[in-house]
Amino acid sequence: MKNKLFAIAFLILLIGACHKTDSSMRDKDAVNALDTLPGLVVADTIIYDVIISNSNPDDAWAAHCLEGLNHSMLIDSIFEMVYTGRTMAFNHETGEKLTPKQVEKIEAGEGFNRDNISMVQFKEIWYLNPGKTAMTKKVLSMVLGYNYYTTAGELIGHKALFRVEMNRDKGRGTRDK
Repeated sequence: MKNKLFAIAFLILLIGACHKTDSSMRDKDAVNALDTLPGLVVADTIIYDVIISNSNPDDAWAAHCLEGLNHSMLIDSIFEMVYTGRTMAFNHETGEKLTPKQVEKIEAGEGFNRDNISMVQFKEIWYLNPGKTAMTKKVLSMVLGYNYYTTAGELIGHKALFRVEMNRDKGRGTRDK
């Protein structure tokens, strides 16, 4: 009788141990599978503005925030991608596609200077990967903007120049416009 009780107890422990191992293996596999992906979509989509030019030379904080930005490389690269057809430019307000010639016309406009582009509005998808403690972002589009002043020379905001599409051949957010 004692041997039967030991045998039953042993079988119960063995079955419980196998079940626990199977469960922990599934959890581990789920985490490993997540590590191979960009992660969980935590923002599909999100739109926000980033100031890329310090309009106030006395603003030390803005200068500190922008010290790692290569403004000319960013802006020149965007224009180059448009001119070579690697990305498309669009009128931000109407959605109309702009040809490289139309972008050249914008650039040839009176008072235009690439250095005056002071804001980028990003449209992105955000991914969080808890397994890797990593966050990544996929830029869907960027709107370039420049400072907009009153006749008295006071900054009142930013005016959109044009929008460029990024990662068009890849998956994108559900809210596409």
